[in-house]
Amino acid sequence: MCPPLLSDSLDIECSLNGKVTNCSKPSIPETKAIKTCKATHTLPYGKKNYSIELRCQSNGIWNNQLHECIPYCGRILSNSHLLMANGKKALFGAAPWNVGIYRLNKDKINYDLICGGSIIAPNLVISAAHCFWHKEILSNNISINNDSYKVAIGKYDINFTIVDNDFTQIMNVATIYLHEDYNGITDFYANDIAVIVLSHRILFSSVVAPICVDWNSTYNVLNGVDGKIVGWGRTEKGTTSPVLLETYLPYIDRKSCRDIFKNGNFYLFVTTDKFCAGFPLGREMGEGDSGAAITFLHYKFYYLTGVLNLKEKSSNNSIAVFTDIKYHVEWIRKLFNEHNFV
Repeated sequence: MCPPLLSDSLDIECSLNGKVTNCSKPSIPETKAIKTCKATHTLPYGKKNYSIELRCQSNGIWNNQLHECIPYCGRILSNSHLLMANGKKALFGAAPWNVGIYRLNKDKINYDLICGGSIIAPNLVISAAHCFWHKEILSNNISINNDSYKVAIGKYDINFTIVDNDFTQIMNVATIYLHEDYNGITDFYANDIAVIVLSHRILFSSVVAPICVDWNSTYNVLNGVDGKIVGWGRTEKGTTSPVLLETYLPYIDRKSCRDIFKNGNFYLFVTTDKFCAGFPLGREMGEGDSGAAITFLHYKFYYLTGVLNLKEKSSNNSIAVFTDIKYHVEWIRKLFNEHNFV
């Protein structure tokens, strides 16, 4: 008997003498298995997806091995199940990479949302360092040995106890890596970025998928181009939304953003690794969630461009500051290579 064929990234169909068999159980010799990438996955290095046939041999060994497919990034596959956001329709699954990061509350009874984040691999999430950092912290590598943090995937209702749909997943956190040069407000929140390693891998679907990372800094964004951001942050009415909201904000490069705030001190927070997005003329904007991604579309795929850092609140401007991913790609790449498993 050949061993069962199991894969999170492949669709596998088994048959014997023209009759369908169960691939998840041991197979009789001469059983054939056809394997293709799941709809949410593709072959690596841009190869075209194709079917491969395996055959169970008389010695109890399959004549070939299962290959791995990698998840599509930056694609929105869901086109139904509409939610309402401030009178505008937002697609259920409009940002399949978005997660909610929750912390055990003081009563140690329930979990409260503290920040957003973005999936970049089956067990890796990017967020903001300030979500986890405090002055007494002893190391920028935080091992989580208790249930103090949870990451909610495929979540649309802010209430932690509500399981929104069949795709909702609640994950424990294994380790949180804060950028080694992050030092909070002392350095005006420069290097405000974190990578979260989950204890288990995420199951991808049409509404749960990673965001693309521009590993080679191929793409640039021009001023005025709209980026997508989602979150449960405060709306223009000043209340926290019970469901995930979606909005688009125009890109503002670092120099232009600093010029907007040149008459005050807020420009100091627009550090070298920052850019801005929003409306400089008093138009209202929801606050969003710290750590959430702003993403921009490049050739039909959304890319993680910035991580929400902070918002200037003392003027009529509605502008948010984002940590620019391109300044931290090598740091992210190092952690990705050390901890990612497909």
